[in-house]
Amino acid sequence: MPQIDEHLKWCLKDQRRLVKTRSNLDLAQKHVKKSEYNYGVVQTLERLKIYDWALNVGFYAIYHCFLAILAKYGYESRNQACTITVLLSLINEKKLDLDKELVTQFDTLDVEKNITNPTIRESRELSTYGVETSIDLQQLKKIKELILKVQRETIKILEE
Repeated sequence: MPQIDEHLKWCLKDQRRLVKTRSNLDLAQKHVKKSEYNYGVVQTLERLKIYDWALNVGFYAIYHCFLAILAKYGYESRNQACTITVLLSLINEKKLDLDKELVTQFDTLDVEKNITNPTIRESRELSTYGVETSIDLQQLKKIKELILKVQRETIKILEE
């Protein structure tokens, strides 16, 4: 927990990383709409067999859900690690009813944890910056399932 608390303090020290604001449900809904749009793009890219970019767009479909949750709780994030930190902090404080595993599948602050099982962020980075154009289709299937799960949870959280 101290690692998360310290990282949250660091995030809040710079407005280019994280800003505490008022709850903004309108912005939260816009992030959900963007996530849903991105999921449609994932499906289109999959049909076109452009799997590496489907994975990239899938990453952002999930990330927009996380930004929606942050907007509800009065945060605006411009830093992916800070986004994860806020989510984990809200979960730890029992302010957010979200399975921590959904967050850590996407990304984690614990570098050692996912060495054998890369997070969505790590997979996206390999896909974006690597030279391969193909990916493991099981990985894409897993991301699509995670997108839908995170979207459902996000919509539920925004309705609370």
